[in-house]
Amino acid sequence: MTAEAYVGRTPVEGPVLDGFFLPQLNQTELDELMWETRSWGSVVLRMPVVTPHLIDLLCQRLLQAQADHLAERPVMDIVDVLGRVITQWSDPDYYWRQQAEELLPVVTGYAPEMVRRGLKDYLKTFRHDRLLRFLSQDFENPLVLDGFQPNRAGGRSRAYGPKLTTQIFAGNVPGLPVWNLICGLLVKSATLGKSASGEPLFPVLFARSIAEEDPDLAACLAILHWPGGDEEIEQAAFTHSEAVTATGGRKAIESVVGRLPPGMPFVPYGHKMSFAVIGREALALNRYAETARWAAHDASQYDQQGCLSPHCLFVERGGAVDPRTFAAALAAEMSRFERSKPRARLTLEESAGIERVRSSYEFRAYDDDAIELFTSDTGTGWTMIYEEKPERFEPSTLNRLLRVHPVDGIDDVERLAAPLRGHLQTAGVACSPDRLNDWAQALGRCGVDRICAVGQMPEPAAGWHHDGRGNLTALVRWVDIEGAAEAALEHYDTEWTLPTRQDPVGRQL
Repeated sequence: MTAEAYVGRTPVEGPVLDGFFLPQLNQTELDELMWETRSWGSVVLRMPVVTPHLIDLLCQRLLQAQADHLAERPVMDIVDVLGRVITQWSDPDYYWRQQAEELLPVVTGYAPEMVRRGLKDYLKTFRHDRLLRFLSQDFENPLVLDGFQPNRAGGRSRAYGPKLTTQIFAGNVPGLPVWNLICGLLVKSATLGKSASGEPLFPVLFARSIAEEDPDLAACLAILHWPGGDEEIEQAAFTHSEAVTATGGRKAIESVVGRLPPGMPFVPYGHKMSFAVIGREALALNRYAETARWAAHDASQYDQQGCLSPHCLFVERGGAVDPRTFAAALAAEMSRFERSKPRARLTLEESAGIERVRSSYEFRAYDDDAIELFTSDTGTGWTMIYEEKPERFEPSTLNRLLRVHPVDGIDDVERLAAPLRGHLQTAGVACSPDRLNDWAQALGRCGVDRICAVGQMPEPAAGWHHDGRGNLTALVRWVDIEGAAEAALEHYDTEWTLPTRQDPVGRQL
């Protein structure tokens, strides 16, 4: 919209977009709110000033909307609606997709082509057929979300999602909040969503696309931004909620935990690290260049900001191409990716962090032939460190800084990765199929919860166990009707009437 927006009473001229989604409020109620604006270059968002009173009101409205439009709605009907929404997003001419592709590069600093391609690939995860797989991954019979269904113990069970979930979104990867919103809707939970300060726009655009398809379903979503850690606001949100989810770094997760009411179900998605393993089969003369291209894609997509991005590559010796030659090929692919999809802008602190790492390894490389540094021609666009004898798995500073370590086999990988057990997420692999099972066993022991092919690390399959647990089952509570109870109640199934009696003269009483 084009309008005046206000921070207190200070006007801001120019095109201003709504950075919130609050269908629970009528126009009069919206007009009574205080407003503020935030700018990302040419993108200016208008946002309500959030107060505990506003959160109380929104939660009451969300709970009523959940009861009216979601609680008894068949789960397959919800899947149908979401599937239609995603089909709309697959159309390049779809209005909300065009808005996202135009505005998100400005807000995030990511290259337009990266945003375009990234959103396209990511949203495929939620197509109708994949949502069905998503459900079947977590529920043997998804109809347990609609009513009591037979279970293996001889009774019946039903899964209930929270009536209301407060969801704290992350903004490091565009589109990520879609996962949270869809998970909530599939378990029939209304969502009070806190948008990320770094990227508050996409969940709003996606919620609006749901509203166009099904206003009743969208009425169960509210999305707005408030400063993280505001105790009064979050106490109001948590008081009304039956569950809380949060995506963020360790400090952010710990901060939320410290404010949760006792016994509140909490699903954290904290910061995790990933890596890739390149087997000797992938280093054949006719394969190594393609392998390098896919690995560069995984390490460069969204500048390693996602937990699925590799921090390092372990390259097996014994292939037709040795690990150092592969590292040179990988550096060339990192450079090619940078030219087509430049890295997002960095803060001075982030740039300084990369320079410090570069300087350290450059100094060491003077006296150590086992270390080689590959860098972008100008600036800190990308950095690759080849190190033959690392002391440990060293986390990356991110922003396209990648380490490459030669190994003799999967045992070396397990030794280096095992100390970070509990902090690992995805392992990308490039090996022959007959070795995959042994590699998977070793990677599983390290603490990895997802194994995929190199080149597919940023795009998880529908229904994967995020952080090693069910995405939907983590949100539900189960109610069981025991089979023995039903059997014991069968004798009540016969018709029973009061016995009759007669008075002394034979009349029936």
